[in-house]
Amino acid sequence: MADALTFTLNFPFTSASGEQISTLPIKRLKRKDITAAQAVTKDEGAMEDQLVAKMLGITLEDLGEFDIADSRLATEVLREMAAARDLAALLGRSVVAGAQGAAL
Repeated sequence: MADALTFTLNFPFTSASGEQISTLPIKRLKRKDITAAQAVTKDEGAMEDQLVAKMLGITLEDLGEFDIADSRLATEVLREMAAARDLAALLGRSVVAGAQGAAL
């Protein structure tokens, strides 16, 4: 298995809890995460926000502090994840050499 991917903000910010946020781990989402977002709202934009926040392990309040460029990229990561595409390529990172052998 490849190393965990991280989301690096182009425009770091201070979270509601006072923590400086510059990178966040990316968590793969499950079907239950979609179900939970659908239970909160039927608005697709709000559901997307719920899922991006879950994927990055942050609150909706902190997601609201994202610069527009970081927000766009986070949404792109979510969509690429849903399409089962290579997130490492999107984020400009290569797969760890040891993981390549395991994937073959």
